[in-house]
Amino acid sequence: MLIVFLIMLPVLALVALEIKNLLSSVIVLSAFSLVLSLIFYFLHAPDVAIAEAAIGSGFATVIFLIAIKKKGVLIMLTYPHSRFFYYDDKGRPAGFDYDILSLFARKLGIELEVKCVQDWQELIPQFISGKGDVIGAGMTRLGERMKYICFSDGYFPTKVVIVTNIENTALNSLSDLKGKIVTSVKGTSYLSALQSIEGIKIDTNFSDPNTLLQAVSEGRINTVAVDLPEALIGHIFYPNLKNVDAITDLQQYGYGVSKDKPELLAELNSFLKEINEDGTYQKVYSKYFH
Repeated sequence: MLIVFLIMLPVLALVALEIKNLLSSVIVLSAFSLVLSLIFYFLHAPDVAIAEAAIGSGFATVIFLIAIKKKGVLIMLTYPHSRFFYYDDKGRPAGFDYDILSLFARKLGIELEVKCVQDWQELIPQFISGKGDVIGAGMTRLGERMKYICFSDGYFPTKVVIVTNIENTALNSLSDLKGKIVTSVKGTSYLSALQSIEGIKIDTNFSDPNTLLQAVSEGRINTVAVDLPEALIGHIFYPNLKNVDAITDLQQYGYGVSKDKPELLAELNSFLKEINEDGTYQKVYSKYFH
């Protein structure tokens, strides 16, 4: 009988690792712990066997399952941001981040719930206060942000670029920026990039990053710094815009996760790797970015 249990142990461990659904994985791990306690019993260590059975396959598993079922949702904290998150014409949530995190929640065996903040600058403060489990808002992985939250592995490449109106013939390269006013928004990667450029004046009177390109198109402001995906999409709606140049090297968007949830971060990174390898990521990408 001991040999049977010893064979079952690695089998259960492999099954737990391969199962995609977190809830099912927890149940298999509970069985693993029960078998391990039986092995301890056959090895004449009844005290260790009882402790393993009580804590490993019993108490810890029950608490974990109750916690998952009680909450039942993964809360995505976001800010309506171009094609990364928005509400469609029927009022349904949509966007690249929404689809990716919906698939992640499904893998965990729970639902995805969306909570929006009113201002971009409130994303990290509200997240730290416990308003969400994951930030999904096309947010760049920046060192200054990592002081407060963790980020998943990068899932979308970006750069910060300078954009102006095609009628602005005086601005054609970064060297032409000297002495010029560039508009940005507090709390964005755009502002962080602009602050590294000498000789320019930065206007931070805008509070909504989604209105920057429209304001340039309409001539209300002259020049802005935005992420490259935003600039490329902006050209579709505002054909009178032109990209001047990038002011950062390649950066990456990442999903924000609390520093207190390393297990969730590990699960998310594993999931991102998985969907990149099986083609799911490319399917979602093609849906929003042609």
